[in-house]
Amino acid sequence: MNKLTISQLKIVLIEMDNKRSPPPPTLPPKIEISKDFCLFHKGTIKGNRYTCPRCKTEYCLNCALKAKKEGKSCIKCKQMINL
Repeated sequence: MNKLTISQLKIVLIEMDNKRSPPPPTLPPKIEISKDFCLFHKGTIKGNRYTCPRCKTEYCLNCALKAKKEGKSCIKCKQMINL
């Protein structure tokens, strides 16, 4: 086990103080989700709607059809898309 002298320990502590901490992470812009917001395409619901039977989240019908073909589920509750 290596032992440090007091002067070596002071140098280590000074070097540790001089190191900068990484910048904080940048967060995505806050998006307000309204009742007319489709979580699949991340925009306003267009045309007919699909409502998840479990959690009642609404999606564009076209997005729900595409999600079903791709084997995706409801973003909020993970219920399979039932059309």
